[in-house]
Amino acid sequence: MRLNVAVVGAGAMGMNHLRVLNDFNEEHVRLVGVADINEAALRRAMHRFHIAGYTDYRQLVEETHPNLVAVVVPTCLHFEVAAHVVDQGINLLLEKPFTSTMEQAFELIRLAHLRNVKIAVGHIERFNPAVTELKRRLVARELGKVFHLHARRLGPFPARVDDVGVTLDLATHEIDVMRYLADAEVPRIYAVTQRRVHQTHEDLLLGILHFTNDAIGVLDVNWLTPTKVRELSITGEKGMYLLNYLTQDVYFYENDYTTMTWDALGSFTGVSEGTMTRLKVQKAEPLRLEYEDTIAALLNDTLPTVSAEDGLAVLKIAHQLVESTRQEEAKKQTLRIEDEVDRLTARLNSRRGAIS
Repeated sequence: MRLNVAVVGAGAMGMNHLRVLNDFNEEHVRLVGVADINEAALRRAMHRFHIAGYTDYRQLVEETHPNLVAVVVPTCLHFEVAAHVVDQGINLLLEKPFTSTMEQAFELIRLAHLRNVKIAVGHIERFNPAVTELKRRLVARELGKVFHLHARRLGPFPARVDDVGVTLDLATHEIDVMRYLADAEVPRIYAVTQRRVHQTHEDLLLGILHFTNDAIGVLDVNWLTPTKVRELSITGEKGMYLLNYLTQDVYFYENDYTTMTWDALGSFTGVSEGTMTRLKVQKAEPLRLEYEDTIAALLNDTLPTVSAEDGLAVLKIAHQLVESTRQEEAKKQTLRIEDEVDRLTARLNSRRGAIS
């Protein structure tokens, strides 16, 4: 069976989707068209990949009859485009974050169940071979109990992103990876955000995730660092893994207590530095692997690796992180007002005392 695939969005990420799809064997995947309201971007995509182009995504869907549509548009348009695709009974690959709001996410899932279509969410780091290798080793208990996950996703401000903040745009990558690797949910969170460059949204996030298995996740994410950093460290009983998403390298730093049980370490004040090993990772392009997974799910009638429910869970945590900051700011504002009232009251009482 050959799948017809269309792409909505011909920006920087959309062009990557088109490139990967164009490289598939046409016996299995046929790229049938692209849509974008930006006519210059649309013409570039049409010329490069020799496909039909549309300024209206609805016309694209109607005329090309795709089995799968990849939605690669700004987050604020995710629900509008995705809901139309799903309502036509067409399977969907939706870039992260899933939607802008929780209400939109619930409605999209409801509509997908009603139309009996599959939704894959584009949390691309889940398909990073370095992440896959870490997952394999964690499942095999090679690190023992996981204590701490620390993600650093830093970089310059992207002018193209103006509809969401750094939490929804960047931190959602790390939230999804941490849920996957920790194999646990997040009942408690705490966050601090700041807005330094962005006109309307936060561009710095420091967050703490408390997982149900007692692991703690730390999010260090911003659009303020003049170099791109994409790292994740995982600390456990037997040492620490350090992952570089960009190079797909993984290193293991061993605790020098491998011959002892963890209970026996209670009398020690800390751990000791052991050997460092670079682990073997079979490198590959995550976006290609993401499409292979989605296509296999459609052909075999199975769930994609990153489901709509996964997208919903990540979106919920992201919104909780932002809301945590808002609540903290509201508390600070209340305290500032109370302090000002106390000062004014004291000043007024002092004047009354002087008059009397």
